[in-house]
Amino acid sequence: MRNNESNSKYFRAIIFDLNGTVVEIYKISEYMKNLEAITEALGLEKERFRRAWKYSWEEYPYGDYPSVEARVKSAIHHYNEGGVIPPITADAITKASNIRMEYIAGQQRKIREGVLEAFQWALEMGYKLGMVSNCSIETALAWKENPMAAYIPDPTFSCMVKIKKPDPEIFLNELNKLHVNDPERCVYIADGDDKEFDTATALGMEVVLVKYDLEDVFRHEPFPEIDTVLDSFSNFPTLINELERRKKK
Repeated sequence: MRNNESNSKYFRAIIFDLNGTVVEIYKISEYMKNLEAITEALGLEKERFRRAWKYSWEEYPYGDYPSVEARVKSAIHHYNEGGVIPPITADAITKASNIRMEYIAGQQRKIREGVLEAFQWALEMGYKLGMVSNCSIETALAWKENPMAAYIPDPTFSCMVKIKKPDPEIFLNELNKLHVNDPERCVYIADGDDKEFDTATALGMEVVLVKYDLEDVFRHEPFPEIDTVLDSFSNFPTLINELERRKKK
């Protein structure tokens, strides 16, 4: 790292969202196919289990269920409320849990082209890197095996801190871990879902939007109107350098 160059930077940290930002956004069709595979492993009826799976998420709004098996068992409990079913074996629950875990871990490995190179460049330039994500426990369990963990070893996941975006505390938690006291010295790069930019902007962060095709995707809101858009991670150094230039005007 070039210390004199690092010390001249206005921004001290760059924090990323996860899903839809540095990895591909979840596809509804793929998610439902995985849920069908879980249902089949348990030998249950598809539509009834789909409703039960949704109810089981509502028990753990931060994605903080104690284990993947616990989420599956919770869904079975809600399924049972719709009528008596034959006992489900431990092997079936383990199989269903593994199907879920493999899907989420695999999704988090769908890293956008240029992301790892962007991370490397940012570290070489002296920026601290962080991550804030609303996600379930599977992501946290699989993180150490993810190539991005080499660059961001201690992200802030909602399932671990029991705080969700847009709560400002989840951003402040990550800034504290990075030892950045002033949010204005931080760039936040995300797809703008869950009203996250409202909070990031209110804290004083510089926000950058990442977009994608909206067909067949899990998303709660339209893309917000943001001035700065990152269209490709190959342009990441150029964009960060431009943000630095604006601050020096």
